[in-house]
Amino acid sequence: MDERLKTILELFAQPAFFSKDGLVVWRNSAAGSLLNEGTSLHSILENEDSLFSKWSRSSTLNLSVFLGGCEYEVTVLACGEYDLFISFKRQAESNMEARALSRASVSLRKQLHSIVNAADSLFEQLPDEYSGSDAAAMLNQTIYRFIRLCGQMADGSQLLLGRKEAKKELIDLDRFFSDFVKQVKPLVASVGFDFQYHACPEKIQANVDSALLERALYNLLTNAITYTPKGGSILLKTEKQGHLFFISMIDDGDGIAPAVSPALFCQFIECNIGDPRRGTGLGLPIVREIARLHGGSLSVSNRTDPSGTVATFTISLARTPIQLHSKAIRYDYGGEFNHALIELSEVLEAKLYNPNEVQ
Repeated sequence: MDERLKTILELFAQPAFFSKDGLVVWRNSAAGSLLNEGTSLHSILENEDSLFSKWSRSSTLNLSVFLGGCEYEVTVLACGEYDLFISFKRQAESNMEARALSRASVSLRKQLHSIVNAADSLFEQLPDEYSGSDAAAMLNQTIYRFIRLCGQMADGSQLLLGRKEAKKELIDLDRFFSDFVKQVKPLVASVGFDFQYHACPEKIQANVDSALLERALYNLLTNAITYTPKGGSILLKTEKQGHLFFISMIDDGDGIAPAVSPALFCQFIECNIGDPRRGTGLGLPIVREIARLHGGSLSVSNRTDPSGTVATFTISLARTPIQLHSKAIRYDYGGEFNHALIELSEVLEAKLYNPNEVQ
């Protein structure tokens, strides 16, 4: 271990520790009361263990650990034969922000309803030469973006506050993913990306909330398109290992910037002001909470050859007891609007939202 690096880590307020061969071999003072040397990584990684074992060690890895009974976000770096964990405790005030976000989403939905009704009336009255114009398409796209924003705020805040239940049903995963790819592939191609799907060779059924699983996929796909230069490739890959189902979104884009990496899973973290890719900072935290509702978790790491990002989340394939009740009534945040056009509205071109062709 680099003694100079250990001296620097002692200055950190955040817990930091080194591991080797699955055991903690050194920790700084901030981590001293949270774990001991000799602690097994398996005991603190919990659901993240399988994701950590798949890490290539060629880049940074972002996931969660439990230290002293509390959850911490960690960035993991390979340092020779050791792995360095630098931790960031989840901020308590994030729950306050999530509650404020939930209240704001209610107010926004009221305004959104009025906007949608007004736009429907306006588009019906526009002369033909204007209804197919770029301006009309841009207005329609903005409405779709507004619908997505309200959905992210409403469902996202409930997920982050632990108030949302997964309404699971037994589904065919191969069919679910095939249908998803069939819907999004032409849309992704329309903005200049090659989108491929490598399916798990096994036919698997699992108890999942298909609406939440779809939301997770769209968040990862939007991120991949946002941070990959046009002409790049995006791969959706699924595989089974033991009782877990792995879902990966892999791109050949810019990768995760070092300045962003440590706080990647922190709620409401966003790009620098002025960056056109700036978002709400809710995407990855939402995906992770959806994974947790399915007995899994999320990891994000950089690729090195070629460059890019790998975002992987898992869901448990363990069968849950059959519940004898009527089928749950689902609230559809998108109403009659196409989910793909809603969820990808930030990255698709406005021409796809021509009100003559899509409402």
